[in-house]
Amino acid sequence: MKYSVLLLRDLHPSGKTLLEEHDCEVMIAEGPALLDYQDQLERCNAIFVRNEPVTPQMMDMAPNLKVIAKHGVGYDNIDVEYASKKGIQVVYAPLGNNNSVAEMAIMHILSCARRMRYSQQELINGNYNIRFTLNNTHEIKGKTLALIGCGRIARLVAEKASAGLGMKVIGYDPFVKPGMMECGIEVVEDRNRVFSEADFVSVHLPALPDTIHSIGMKEFGIMKKTAFLINTARGNVIREEELVDALNRGEIAGAGLDVFEDEPVKKNNPLLAMDHVSVTPHCSGLTVEASENLSYTGAAGILEVLYHKPLTWPVNKVECNG
Repeated sequence: MKYSVLLLRDLHPSGKTLLEEHDCEVMIAEGPALLDYQDQLERCNAIFVRNEPVTPQMMDMAPNLKVIAKHGVGYDNIDVEYASKKGIQVVYAPLGNNNSVAEMAIMHILSCARRMRYSQQELINGNYNIRFTLNNTHEIKGKTLALIGCGRIARLVAEKASAGLGMKVIGYDPFVKPGMMECGIEVVEDRNRVFSEADFVSVHLPALPDTIHSIGMKEFGIMKKTAFLINTARGNVIREEELVDALNRGEIAGAGLDVFEDEPVKKNNPLLAMDHVSVTPHCSGLTVEASENLSYTGAAGILEVLYHKPLTWPVNKVECNG
């Protein structure tokens, strides 16, 4: 075979099949530790990665490496700056799981509004009569959803929330001009306004130097005490200790979280013990449909680099990939 592609974790067959159809050897890392797959790394031409880190050390150990493909949208686990210095192209799949993540954000909104975690646990514990005593549950029609970040996923959330569920949607994004967007978001200039007016705040920020830990007690103090925080983006954009404090003090009503500051999340994380916090294990983009799309898109990006085709979803700019 002409090219070798190393998968740091096994992926949906759609991408593997596409690579094999284009004369590529597909290798799956033989273990989780770098030493487990060092030999594979030394002879690979491409790395296909999910959430595993791709470090300068790994790139230095791969003399034939031409491209790194991210199975997803956020590529903060890849040292893109070092890849650029080495002349290694990085590609990603920004559209592959958008709908799945957007649907998860809506699910957490509904879960918080109906106190699903609490009522399910009561039912599991044998308290069927919780149906008569359950209070503080709400319809979401007419409620205000605030989006922090108005990118592709946020826009899908807005469409589903406004057109499908009758919510009012406002948003803040320093890179988007204020005004009404076609997807139903009223973009405003005042960041504090979206926190203060919202019944639900949904976070859609990448992990960048200016976004990491950008939401904390200041913002929770601005929010209504009846409001909920939803995060399906990156856990480290939230000051997690301050979120725990805000929840304990009743500064906000609850939260819906698919991501955490430290992952894998530890069993003793206090957020996991709170019955007004809806939690999922960073799985918003892992539906069957999304997995197929991400695998195929990432594989297509690898082939574009290896066969010197125009790039559909480049992350960095590399003058020569040959």
